[in-house]
Amino acid sequence: MITRIFAFLFFVASFSSIAQTSTITLKIESKEASSGEVICLNVSGSNFRRILSTQYSIQWDPAVISYSGLTNFKLPYMTKENFGVQAVSKGILTCMWIDNSLKGVNLVDDSSLYQVCFKVIGKSGGVSGIKFTQKPTPFESVNLEEKLVTIQPVSGTIKVK
Repeated sequence: MITRIFAFLFFVASFSSIAQTSTITLKIESKEASSGEVICLNVSGSNFRRILSTQYSIQWDPAVISYSGLTNFKLPYMTKENFGVQAVSKGILTCMWIDNSLKGVNLVDDSSLYQVCFKVIGKSGGVSGIKFTQKPTPFESVNLEEKLVTIQPVSGTIKVK
């Protein structure tokens, strides 16, 4: 009986140590642009408190917009090397970032993390959603206490003028 109680307490303690403790919001802004124009969209974060790492994918319609690049990195240690561009022709960009100092990052809500740039190639009236997705890179974020943090995604759109 005592063995079962200890096993149960160990299970509960183990489960609570990996329980998700908070939520960060990741948001991609929306814009309207003409065909042929290159635009950069802010990717911003809220509730970034003591965050050590985060990963996800971004997806769009490659018939409407074409990936052009990344710029204005605001997270410590973030560079172009944090992104997988192998599938951008299919409308998929992956991201995996870690705070190499292992101190955890705090940001003011709605702070820009970086910008992703696209060339508008669709016709007038075309629309592409730009969304965070778990394929191929699943959502994961970890805080300084090494607890999983839920990612709440907010999609954007590009409308072709």
